[in-house]
Amino acid sequence: MEALLGVDLGTTNCKAIVYDLNGNRIADSQVEYPTYHPRPLWAEQDPKDWLDAFFLSARAAIREAYRKGYRIIGMTLTGQREGVVPISKNGEPLDRCIIWMDERSIPQTEEIRSTISEEEIYEKTGLRLAPMFTATKLIWLKENKPEVYEKAHVFLQPKEFINFILTGKACTDPSLASRTLLFNIHKLDWDTEIISSCELSVDKLPEIIPSHEIIGHVREDYVKKLGLRRSIPVINGGGDRPCEALGAGVIRHGIVGETTGTTTNIKMSIDEVVLDPKRRILCSCHVIDDLRLLEAGTTPTGAILRWFRDNIALKEVEEAMKKGIDPYDIISKEAEKVNPGSNGLILLPFFMGANAPRWNPYLRGAILGLTLGHTRAHIARCIMESVAYLCKEIFDVFGELNLEIDKVVLLGGAARSTLWGIIKASVWRRRVIIPREIDAAPLGAAILAGLGTGAFNSAEEAVKDMIAYISHHDPIERWSKLYEKFYNAYLKITNTLENVFTEVYREEI
Repeated sequence: MEALLGVDLGTTNCKAIVYDLNGNRIADSQVEYPTYHPRPLWAEQDPKDWLDAFFLSARAAIREAYRKGYRIIGMTLTGQREGVVPISKNGEPLDRCIIWMDERSIPQTEEIRSTISEEEIYEKTGLRLAPMFTATKLIWLKENKPEVYEKAHVFLQPKEFINFILTGKACTDPSLASRTLLFNIHKLDWDTEIISSCELSVDKLPEIIPSHEIIGHVREDYVKKLGLRRSIPVINGGGDRPCEALGAGVIRHGIVGETTGTTTNIKMSIDEVVLDPKRRILCSCHVIDDLRLLEAGTTPTGAILRWFRDNIALKEVEEAMKKGIDPYDIISKEAEKVNPGSNGLILLPFFMGANAPRWNPYLRGAILGLTLGHTRAHIARCIMESVAYLCKEIFDVFGELNLEIDKVVLLGGAARSTLWGIIKASVWRRRVIIPREIDAAPLGAAILAGLGTGAFNSAEEAVKDMIAYISHHDPIERWSKLYEKFYNAYLKITNTLENVFTEVYREEI
């Protein structure tokens, strides 16, 4: 029986999952690794930690798949985007990876802004100018660690580093290249004008190869280390969000994927470049040829519910420990007892500033409308409702751009919550669909492995064979009418407090 290995090199851990050709999980394993914060706003990871986690998790999953009688015919990696690993001519990492959440390159972001307008950057790259993206990190390296920059033969993103170790091939793909601020989404190539303006070298950037192409085979010295019976092809792969879109079946116009885990990301596949005149959403390349991915990523959302669990819901956590169950189950059951709208309680979910659609680092979180009649359950429910309101803001932007939404697929840990799913369906007035695999990035990577090895002839065929939708939630009309009222209140409050917060906190950043 044939199987495919998808590996997700995420921000906190490496997940290796083996799927059969019908998308069923055959085996899985995950291994965590640390993030280092040597200074405030800095975030680094050691590529050697990734390697250790990759080999441990992949070997465990491969061993289990073999035990069950499966033959792995190909593997693909996906992973976190925008980080940068400097690689020497000898193939050694010269420093830790400056990962996506690192903010040290704010001054370099302003340097770029002084030479290239925000409008030109967005028009060419589909991205906003922000320290998240790779170009700003490269400039920081050049200015602060010139010896590392000069010695670097090539700069790779995380999954590209593992691919290089496995095959000896240093390359990127369009989905990751288009998250660097150095890639032209119209020409589908490095933008030499931007690279020159940033005083960077195109010679240090990797070759761009389609996500579904085989870039090599696992080198013989790693076949045994992975527990493979023979060398298998390695397919290039791509970024976690586009792989997640593929793994959820979000590959045609009208289908939206909504992922709420630590943060929330909303994505739609389109067949041409679409740019927002107000630059509220981003456009980058997909892992599927000829597609683009519209994205709206927010700041922490699911993390707010975790904050509530750790700091407020102490009674629920204590009860869960006694019963040996997940505290979120108790929190959700209590929130179910609360009326829609949380008796007038509204939360602003900007605990770490705001990304899409407002892009304001000065925004802050707030809970408004508190009375002596409110309880922890009201706060829990209003957190869930606030995330739905934030997503509706983004859906409204899609509407302004004449992008119709036919179907919403829920992904991430929040998709397990029935209450949260019904709240979202009712706020958005749309049916929401739950796939069998809510952690869809590794499945998307496995689909790419199937395309690269010829197990599938097209992405459409692969999606049909490997993706199943197991449940759905419909809007409750009575809730929808109430939520329309509270959503309008949420917008008015946010618009008012955004001005206040910006004035008060501008000097802090």
